[in-house]
Amino acid sequence: MKSCFMFGHRDTPPETQQKIISAVERLYLNHGVTEFYVGGYGAFDRLAGAAVKDAKRRFPEIMLYLLISYHPAVRPVALPEGYDGSFYPPLENVPQRYAIVKANQYMVNTCDAVICYVRRPGNSKVLLTRAQNRGMKEPLIIENIGM
Repeated sequence: MKSCFMFGHRDTPPETQQKIISAVERLYLNHGVTEFYVGGYGAFDRLAGAAVKDAKRRFPEIMLYLLISYHPAVRPVALPEGYDGSFYPPLENVPQRYAIVKANQYMVNTCDAVICYVRRPGNSKVLLTRAQNRGMKEPLIIENIGM
């Protein structure tokens, strides 16, 4: 199964939702991506989760996972409605203050695709650059809807 990590600015405008929906559908239809991972911290994450839920109605084989940055035993998280599960990357030895950054880096390093909203410098731009520079046998599929 191919996977996609979704990230973007916490103040992503609501009108980007249709672009996210289109990107999800393109990755599914053109590249066979069926697993989508999204965090739970800002506007982009809410829009991305809603976009994947929308796509799941048309393509039931699509799965939506909540990326959790802190060990669930330390910070339990309720799974939002419409999510198929959660995923905690192997971060047991990472200090909590770096947990979100390291979880995001892990996902960029391991997923087959990313959908992102990047329009300015910041953590999302750093992740996009990391994705663009990732050395792999197969190219990473990047959909930056912020351009």
